[in-house]
Amino acid sequence: MKIFTNAFLIILLIFSLSCKQQQEKDTGFDFSGMEQFFVIASILEEDREPSAEKWNRLFETPGYNVLTDGEFTREFFADRFKIVFMPSKAYELEQALKKEQDQPFHLQHVHHYVQARENKEELKDYMNELKANAAEILDNSAEKAKRYLPPIDDQGYIPVSFLIFANDARGYTPVVIDMLFAVELGDLLHVLIGHELHHYYRSKVLVYDRDVVEEEDENLIWVFDQIHCEGMADQIDKRKLISSEDGPLHFFAGQWEAMVQNAPEYINEMDKLLCEIADYPKRKEEISSQLRKKLPMSGHPVGFYMTNVVIENLGKEELVEKAGNPFAFFRLYNNAAGIDNRHTTFSKKAIKVIEELENKYVKADFKKAVED
Repeated sequence: MKIFTNAFLIILLIFSLSCKQQQEKDTGFDFSGMEQFFVIASILEEDREPSAEKWNRLFETPGYNVLTDGEFTREFFADRFKIVFMPSKAYELEQALKKEQDQPFHLQHVHHYVQARENKEELKDYMNELKANAAEILDNSAEKAKRYLPPIDDQGYIPVSFLIFANDARGYTPVVIDMLFAVELGDLLHVLIGHELHHYYRSKVLVYDRDVVEEEDENLIWVFDQIHCEGMADQIDKRKLISSEDGPLHFFAGQWEAMVQNAPEYINEMDKLLCEIADYPKRKEEISSQLRKKLPMSGHPVGFYMTNVVIENLGKEELVEKAGNPFAFFRLYNNAAGIDNRHTTFSKKAIKVIEELENKYVKADFKKAVED
């Protein structure tokens, strides 16, 4: 299948899926968005306007529903699908493609939909292949996710919706994966899903309740949690996607390694700002907002660096034991970093700020486990 590889968007996907709490379960993949997409495409190719009912069926599928809940509008998709698939709009398509040439590639949606049109039959075949292998892929993904988690009984899966929207994916609930993008990932689709499954399972062992975090503490705890959860989940997929010579993101390996190596700079900055919070508690919201804005790539490179240090100096078991406690993770990193004095550590004053939040929010049932 000849599909244009959008390197930038693949990178954007890998670092934009955040560790939101996942609570819904599914026993397979959701292809309703693709199925309704094919219905719409077939009607448009006959130069007919789909009925309102047909459009509603498309946008009420789980994937398109979550995409149009804020990031996109229904009109965004409808207008572009018409231009791409309706023969009478050939001139408009030509103009739209020319206009997109001046845009960053990740904004060239019309071009992407043309790729979907030209590979429609191949996409149907791939969808059927995924349907046939859904259980195996999800089981494989779950097995990889649970390698970095303490024992849990939950056998559920996060819902994963496949559709056409961009050469990209989103870490919503459901997780949204573009079908053309899935083709790009090939046999490595399961490690991406494993990364997301880790977030889902980790939410089951999280030691604090995100819903009760006070506004003044939201940015701080978001930073702690992002660094922790992405650092752990990145152990599942980043080496295969980036470091491996045959990985789809290997071209990005040099930049990724540079960002990971620069993680100590952020740790130093984080330590400085946490100390300022300790000295000027009334400025907590202002300072924590700075901390969040400065966190590179939603915490991925910093978290990957910190989890690597823990595994290298203390072992994977220690990391797994604290999988649900982002506060304890920072203490764990500090202990690991202090073993050989080769890594940047947090000051006692900064750790105290983290522990104060831990004492404030960790559920009573987990207090003893935290102390142990």
